Amino acid sequence: MDTIEIHRLVYVSKFNLGRVDSAPAALRNILSASRRNNAKNGVTGYLIFDGETFLQILEGAEATVSGTFARIESDRRHRHASVLEAKPSSARLFPTWSMAAYLRSPAHEAVFARHGLGGKIHQRTLSADRVVSLAVELSLSVHNSPIRL
Repeated sequence: MDTIEIHRLVYVSKFNLGRVDSAPAALRNILSASRRNNAKNGVTGYLIFDGETFLQILEGAEATVSGTFARIESDRRHRHASVLEAKPSSARLFPTWSMAAYLRSPAHEAVFARHGLGGKIHQRTLSADRVVSLAVELSLSVHNSPIRL
């Protein structure tokens, strides 16, 4: 059980296609660093990536989550990072995952559509509620433990 007040930050960013990494390689590299750093810092969360857009939920102490997001903003693999929501939360949604992830595939397109995110993801029409509900459904229906990429 957490003894800290949990803060949840939901953001969206675009993958910087100018980087050398392929999209799957970039995701593997991001996950490796995220899991190592987040486990050390008490941050949990979920990352959704469709090859162009990152949707991510970060949970933990407010200062730590803010620091984590600041590092993400300065990471050249991300561009146009935008916070959709940052607020206190009564509990973690992903308490056992330093960072779980889902790489979008056609097999689960209906899940995205149910949350109003079918087709191309448009930053300006996203809401934190949609991202959170999508992440929760993916975490329950696609895998019950962090995906291994």
